[in-house]
Amino acid sequence: MPTTPERGALSFRRLRADRDHPASIVELARAYSKRMPATHLFSHTTAALIHGIWLPGRLEADRRLHVSVPAGTRAPQMAGIVGHEGAGRAFQRVHGFPVTILLQTWIDLGPLLTRVELVAAADFLCSGRHPWHTPAELRAVTAGLMGRRGCRALRAAAALARAAVDSPQETKTRLFLVDAGIPEPVVNFEILDSGGAFVARVDLAWLRFKVCLEYEGDGHRTDARQFRVDITRRERVEDEGWRMVRITDDDLKNGGDELLRRVRTALAARGARW
Repeated sequence: MPTTPERGALSFRRLRADRDHPASIVELARAYSKRMPATHLFSHTTAALIHGIWLPGRLEADRRLHVSVPAGTRAPQMAGIVGHEGAGRAFQRVHGFPVTILLQTWIDLGPLLTRVELVAAADFLCSGRHPWHTPAELRAVTAGLMGRRGCRALRAAAALARAAVDSPQETKTRLFLVDAGIPEPVVNFEILDSGGAFVARVDLAWLRFKVCLEYEGDGHRTDARQFRVDITRRERVEDEGWRMVRITDDDLKNGGDELLRRVRTALAARGARW
């Protein structure tokens, strides 16, 4: 007598089959979690998306679920699931889902991300006023990784991770400038006036030359109130003797030549030499 498929399995397969209305990773994970053994965890890109870690579009669009199981047990084998076998994986619950802890999730991303993408993910772990980890912690953990795929890339990314980065775009811009030979700027620097009062927090800053860079998204252009605030903010920054370079996505086109030209010009005008 044929067995009746589990309800969770049917729900998961139905979501997978609906090509006209593809389910989100969270919806797929919720459906699959109804049939998951207690020892199985969501990991890799699935855990990253549940944690809220930024991922590039090609991975964000992948609707396969990554599931890790204890060493010596059989990983799930079915359509839409990528199984992984790993020993002693610490886990936590995020939005009710059992997922690998944040640090392990980032380590698992090592073979899947490019250098810049992996640094952006590392910066996420070190972001905010109360970060989950510090760059020093990432360096210490990755120093002990041996004999696994992506360990060299993880060590290199940990060395480039910085605290208080607000967005992947800031990471990409910082690394692009450094790779072009420009001195590394300070991330999210707070500019104060002569009396010590707060003036502005800028994305990137070269303190010696009092040059700062701000990345402007579309919100700065389409929001009238934000537009007026930005004008006042820039005037106050320049009143303190700073030169502000404001960039948009257009400045990163054509290999970023326009961005490099503007930053080099601003730094050179303040006495920077290479």
